[in-house]
Amino acid sequence: MRRLIFLVVLCTIIALPLAAQNTDIESLSGLQFNFGNPGARSLGMGGAFLGLADDASAAEANPAGLTILRKTEFSIEARNYEESQIFSTTGTFPDVTRTAFQHFSPRVDPTFASVIVPIKNFRIGAYYHQPLKNAGVGFVAPQRNTFTGAVEADVPNFFLPRDGTGPVSQAQCEAIRQQANDPFACLEYTTIPFISSLDLEERTYGLAGAWQFGKLSLGATARYQQFKEYAQTLRLSSQLETLSQVVQATGKVNSAGVVQVQAQHDVTFTVGFKFDATDKVSLGGVYKKGPKFTAPTFVATFATNFDYVPLADTTFHMPDVAGLGVSVRPIPVWTVNLDAVHVKYSNLVDDFVSINDTVRQLSKPFAARDVTELHLGTEYFFSTKIPFALRAGFWRDPAHATQYVGPLDQPDRVAAAMLFPQGRSQNHKSIGAGLAWPRFAIDAAYDSSPNYKVGSISVVARY
Repeated sequence: MRRLIFLVVLCTIIALPLAAQNTDIESLSGLQFNFGNPGARSLGMGGAFLGLADDASAAEANPAGLTILRKTEFSIEARNYEESQIFSTTGTFPDVTRTAFQHFSPRVDPTFASVIVPIKNFRIGAYYHQPLKNAGVGFVAPQRNTFTGAVEADVPNFFLPRDGTGPVSQAQCEAIRQQANDPFACLEYTTIPFISSLDLEERTYGLAGAWQFGKLSLGATARYQQFKEYAQTLRLSSQLETLSQVVQATGKVNSAGVVQVQAQHDVTFTVGFKFDATDKVSLGGVYKKGPKFTAPTFVATFATNFDYVPLADTTFHMPDVAGLGVSVRPIPVWTVNLDAVHVKYSNLVDDFVSINDTVRQLSKPFAARDVTELHLGTEYFFSTKIPFALRAGFWRDPAHATQYVGPLDQPDRVAAAMLFPQGRSQNHKSIGAGLAWPRFAIDAAYDSSPNYKVGSISVVARY
């Protein structure tokens, strides 16, 4: 016997709490955020920049590094990316097939711009940064033969004994039925087919200041941050008819029962330091406070005549970030950078709320790992008529996707484990190059990993 799971019904809507952090709609499963430093130069060195921080992109990366600038400096960067969101699409738990659905930039967007002005031992500046942009669609539905219509790969399923001891294989399930002489002693369950779409963007407008005291520099940034999100899941019947629609969005429901997206705002800060131990070694560190954005969750079902109604006043809490870096220059034309960056991804599941009643009964059923990224990068300048630089980098992004960590004793809980499994770590490799004139520089870089690729070009001008 097959049973559908994850149906949203009106009694569940009424029972939900009024305030919580984030939620477990399918649109957000398999999604791993990436918070890298701006600038093609930094990207080419694997993002390792905290100990060096010697150009205008330091306003966001590590504002203390701005004190090295001796002239007014302007910079602008444009990026294009391709990112994969991963869904569980077929298979029997725990052997579930995961499929990547690509999200990408339809064009090259300006993602960073800054101006820095030196005033004696002080540096002040303003900048714009787009650290996050993600848009795409994914689906989980039976895969049918184009000509015959026969199902070749069904949606994920699992077999669960009635006593709640946990999922078993199909053969074990049949043995349990025979031993109990009861066809209902163990049942097969399938997830509901769904279509998921996601469109989110974060923008930062910052005012930076830096002060130098001998070999020590201190910096700080006030960050005005905007966030827009529309994450939607349509759950479908076996005939692909809409059963329910769930949306998490920065907005509200209008009089027509439609969710209107509106940008949310928060003000946070960054503080950093840089210490020039010698003319060949410098150390840097930074702390960035993550913003919080109100992003309520809404639902539309037959019971609401498919008008959206509030489900929960959820909040999107971006992670806090802290990092330390060292930059070593063995010879004047060669630099090696190493950063350790701690990202508090657990902020994403603070006071997390589930849209499913049996999951919501648990204490902290979802988790997102705090991780420490290690970034290693190098830069070598060739003493040509126009100085030419080559860069390379490597960094490891440990798995940090939101994961279900509760018991597997009920159907909806096993389904949550299938839809929100442990993510995979990603190894990134980057390359870059640049040309530098006395008052002008242009850099390009490319960073690649199995599920994330980004290209960048940036320009710096000094006056």
